[in-house]
Amino acid sequence: MATLTLQKVTQLEKTNYQWRNLCTLGGTIALLQLLCVLTSTIVAIMLGTEPTTAQEYFTVLQQNRLVGLLRLDFSTLLLLCLYPFTTFGIYAALRSNYKAYAALSLALIFIGTTLALAPHSAFSMINLSDQFAAATSVAQQEQLLTAGEAVIASDMWNSTSGFLAGIFLQGGSVIISVLMLQSRKFSKATGITGILSNGFDFIHVFVALFNPALSTLLLYISGPFYLLWFPLLARDLIKLRRHTDPQST
Repeated sequence: MATLTLQKVTQLEKTNYQWRNLCTLGGTIALLQLLCVLTSTIVAIMLGTEPTTAQEYFTVLQQNRLVGLLRLDFSTLLLLCLYPFTTFGIYAALRSNYKAYAALSLALIFIGTTLALAPHSAFSMINLSDQFAAATSVAQQEQLLTAGEAVIASDMWNSTSGFLAGIFLQGGSVIISVLMLQSRKFSKATGITGILSNGFDFIHVFVALFNPALSTLLLYISGPFYLLWFPLLARDLIKLRRHTDPQST
């Protein structure tokens, strides 16, 4: 009996150690997401935002390839790719006390991330730009411009998939931020900034249907809160690595 009990304790400690490692991974990834947000901000200020027309895309890519690639919003693409890892780290911290709601948030964020990544236009526009540069007739160029506009119309910022991605991704992030606010494993500041950053982002998705200008303003408001949320999130998750009992609330 004593041997069996010891084996159970050892297995529990091993399991807890693995979950704590996931918390550490989530915290580290959150720092990378912070870097992505900072990169997007710097690129927008120094080089300009993402092009809005096919002609602008092609021109930017042909004039300066590096600048064009930076303006194609690859930092946001990487930011989205990292969301599931951060969220799973949060789930590892919350699973013992809020397992059902944390799992729901995790599922919503995974779905939202997939929906957002699928229509991202960066690689399509690079390919079309190269074809445009190699085109030998005006007719070919016009066809490629038309194809470029079609890609823009169906990318993550303009498509139904992008709209649903915002609902799932930000909605799930708001739910998990509320859970963090209720848990002693995370600071109140982490939960509040998570609710504000993702909350404004969530609202902007719906407002964009009726008032694009106000929607853009909401995005600008959410930005500073993301700059606070990611480092706070990273701090709290990495701190959990030192806890001997990650199951405690």
